[in-house]
Amino acid sequence: MMQIDLNQKLDQETFLNFFDLKIGGVDFGAGIKKEYPLISKENYKEYIDDYYKEHQQELNKSLRDIRNKISEVEKDFFEGVKNIFGEDFRRNNYYGALSIFNCNPRYLDKGIFQVYYKKDLLDKLEVVLHETLHFIFFEYCDNNLKNAVADLNKDSGPYWALSEIFNVVVLNLSEFQKILQRPEHMFYPDLKNHYYQIKDIWEEKGEDIIKFLEDSLYILRKEYES
Repeated sequence: MMQIDLNQKLDQETFLNFFDLKIGGVDFGAGIKKEYPLISKENYKEYIDDYYKEHQQELNKSLRDIRNKISEVEKDFFEGVKNIFGEDFRRNNYYGALSIFNCNPRYLDKGIFQVYYKKDLLDKLEVVLHETLHFIFFEYCDNNLKNAVADLNKDSGPYWALSEIFNVVVLNLSEFQKILQRPEHMFYPDLKNHYYQIKDIWEEKGEDIIKFLEDSLYILRKEYES
C-alpha cells in the first residue's frame, strides 16, 4: 500500500540536505535557490512554516488529487512489480510526503520519500511509483543478493546507479506505461551512458531477475572502479 501525507518537519530536513547538494550531474541547491531566493540556513524553519500556512489549501488539494490517483492505479502497479520480482510487495506500506522543494528524495533510513507538490498529477504519480520501486528494489536486493551488495552504498556508486537505471528500464515497460501514460526518462545526466549498457543486459536476461542484477552490478562496479 502506498500512503501520501504532508510532513512539514521533513521538508526542513530536505532543505538542509539539498541546499548545497550536487549529484549525478544535477544541482539541487541551485534549484532551491532559484525558486525560493529568500530562504536561507538562518531562516529556513520560519520560512517553511509560513509557506505551509499561506499555501495550505493548495497543498491539501495536491494531496487529495494524488491520493485519488494512487487508489486508481495501485493494484495494477503491484501486479506489474510481482511480474518482475516474482514476489507480492503490496503487503508492505510505502510512505511518501508532499514537499515544497523539487528534490523528490527517498530517505531509506526513515522509510519515506517526497514528491514536489507543484508537479502535475501524472508527474506526481511518476515520482510516487519511481520512489516506491526504489524501496522495493533495495528490499529485494538486500534479501536476495546479500553478498553482492553488502559492501555497497545505496546513495552513491554502482548500487545507487543500478537502482536509478533499473527504474527507467522497468517503468518504460508496457504494463507500467499504461499507468504512467508518458515515458520514463533518466534524471541524472551522468548515468545516461550506463543506462544503455544495463538496458542491453535487461533485454538479454530480464526474465531471470537475479542474473540480471548480478551481471548489472558487475558491469557498474567495473565502471566505477576504473
